[in-house]
Amino acid sequence: MTTDGTEAGQAEIVELDADAYVTAIPGLAALLIDAVDGGASVNFLAGVTDEETRAWWTERIPQIADETITAFVARRPAPRADPDTGCIVGSTLLIRSRNPNARHRAEIAKVLVHRSARRRGLGRALMEAAEQRARADGRWLLMLDTQAGTAAEALYRSTGWQELGTMPNHSYRTDGVLTATTFFWKDLRD
Repeated sequence: MTTDGTEAGQAEIVELDADAYVTAIPGLAALLIDAVDGGASVNFLAGVTDEETRAWWTERIPQIADETITAFVARRPAPRADPDTGCIVGSTLLIRSRNPNARHRAEIAKVLVHRSARRRGLGRALMEAAEQRARADGRWLLMLDTQAGTAAEALYRSTGWQELGTMPNHSYRTDGVLTATTFFWKDLRD
């Protein structure tokens, strides 16, 4: 586990190695539930369970271990009862393309900030950490998608991401209503 030394909103941004990732799964599951409960369209519908979110994060362990995926968390200092893990209040994933003709590309996913920690720069800090790691790995073309018209979309625009386009009826909101998704890209060479 490494940290980039960044602190945002009294939380540190930490890059997780495979062991730290496994340890973080309960906190990541709780973060994902909070995002869905707050209306974020992040692959799940309202009523998602701890078991379902733990399974989603657990399925990524092999890609974390082989470094196809790098996970970052925003972590507040730990309460006395859990001094080793801290309280996870944000996340993002850097997912590297495995295709031989796309070694310059990666995707950003699961940019989540707990509702209690929003508007403090954590989303921006998590994005910066993922972009720095992508540059270090020679990945200069990044992609992501988000529900159209959300605060997340505004964040990406404000951090230099370019809109590729918007697809109507791409996915369901947490309440089961179809909604548009905006796709973005960013060239880190700029």
